[in-house]
Amino acid sequence: MFKNPAYKLPFKIQIFLGCLLVAMIPLLFSGVFVVKIFEASLSRQSVTATKKQLEDARDQIDQLFSSCESACYELAWDSTIYRTMLDNSSIDVQKDLYLSLYQSVQKTYSSISFSLYDAGGFLRFTTESNNQISEYLPRDWGVLKKASQTREMAYYWTDPYLNTIPGLVLQAACSLENPQGARTGYLVLDFTHDNLSRILYSNYSDRDTFIILDHLGNPVYCTKKEYGPEEISRIITQARSGTDTGRFLYDSISSPKYGYTILLQKGSQISASGIKTMKTVSIAIALFCLWLCLMVSLALSRSFSLPVSNLDRAMKKVRDGDLTIHLTTNRTDELGRLIESFNRMTRDLKSNLETAIRQQKDLNETSLKLYQTQLNPHFLYNTLDTIKWNAKINQNPQIPVLAENLAQILRSSISSSSFITLRQELETIKSYIEIQKIRFTERFVYEEEIPYQLEDCLVPKMILQPLVENSILHGLEDYSHGYICIYGRSTEKDEKQVMLIAVTDNGRGMSQEIIDWINSPNPRNRTGHLGLYNVIQILKLYYGQQYGLHAELNPEGGTTVTLILPIERG
Repeated sequence: MFKNPAYKLPFKIQIFLGCLLVAMIPLLFSGVFVVKIFEASLSRQSVTATKKQLEDARDQIDQLFSSCESACYELAWDSTIYRTMLDNSSIDVQKDLYLSLYQSVQKTYSSISFSLYDAGGFLRFTTESNNQISEYLPRDWGVLKKASQTREMAYYWTDPYLNTIPGLVLQAACSLENPQGARTGYLVLDFTHDNLSRILYSNYSDRDTFIILDHLGNPVYCTKKEYGPEEISRIITQARSGTDTGRFLYDSISSPKYGYTILLQKGSQISASGIKTMKTVSIAIALFCLWLCLMVSLALSRSFSLPVSNLDRAMKKVRDGDLTIHLTTNRTDELGRLIESFNRMTRDLKSNLETAIRQQKDLNETSLKLYQTQLNPHFLYNTLDTIKWNAKINQNPQIPVLAENLAQILRSSISSSSFITLRQELETIKSYIEIQKIRFTERFVYEEEIPYQLEDCLVPKMILQPLVENSILHGLEDYSHGYICIYGRSTEKDEKQVMLIAVTDNGRGMSQEIIDWINSPNPRNRTGHLGLYNVIQILKLYYGQQYGLHAELNPEGGTTVTLILPIERG
């Protein structure tokens, strides 16, 4: 068998190491797990916040484009536009046109400039007051070419490094047609860097950077105007690869409707230096806890090992035969109770030893008397045998029967074995019945109905005789046609095989008081029923409280008393 090497160490060292390990292992694991879980939680929160930030930015830009489209379509159907294109010399017509343009700007909740170009690409009217609008837009390329090819809103992302208009990011245009379907001009919207920055202002902090890519993946907008092509290219590369540098978190989202992509470089919630500081603090706390655990473990090991060592030395003296040892303690905990139990044990051992010596002396005297009394049964057998043969000589047939059956019952009752087979017990009952038939001539009939499978089962000797005697002497008193039957069967009780042996008669039956007394869990001794009481006690002492006797009145008269005992074979 494997022996733990730790058991070879002194008890004090075992307690010290055990306390230290129990305290330190959870401390170390919890410290590492807390830091890792904290980092993972921050990372998960950052990822969630980044996605939410990107979704909000995309929704706001999509909402801007959608409101601009609605305003443009509304202007396209405005009759003022057609009149202005035909005659722009009228002051009233111009006022109406500017009013319509400014109302459209207000509907977009932004400062985007609305400009009206004629079919040749020349600027006619604009809401821009800073003169940063092209006076002419070519029709064979750019936004006007895209607008001339569709009836929908056309979008044209400009190159921020080649753009002639400072800050221009995106142009949107729709074609204007008269009722006959002829193109009369174009409505052009200019989206500048400042326009988009005002839209995204609520979605980023100073440590965050938004970059917008057009449908071809080219950068057209960056919240940080000071970033050059190299810095923007680095952010795009890391955002596409999903790299987490520790200082920044990168993610992107696309607009399915308008085809652009937004990249976000988000600053970490806690910097690397902050995480390092947290780890340093955790290590310092762990070292302090280690020192505290060492001190507590030493104190505990001394507190537990000292009384255990004293108890160990005392037990060695008891093993050597010294029962006068006595330990003193002022503890009231388990160790104190253990020492008190040891003192009580030594007192009991000393008392028991003295009692055992005295009982051994009494036993020797009893054994001597027992050897002397063993001569009596032999004398009784010889006397009964003399009576039997003397009765046969004098031709008295009943006396030999009485003597022979009485000898059989006596031999069974004083045998050395406490258990006999059911077959042997029934043979003893037959001897008893033969004696009683001489006394009660022709007054009862006796039968047995025992399955042969149960005949080899063990039962306490003389266990049935008190039941049969009770049926004959009390149940069949004053009856001239009595009937007694012993029958048995096996059954299952509490998942155990048990044997039921019943003694039934057709006599006058027991009173309800006696039946309740037999069927009670722990019946007390009653005058006149010593035999039944002894049977109940024997069954419960041998087999347990769940076994015993059960009595009931027969519907046709008489009583049935059943023995309940487990099936055992020798």
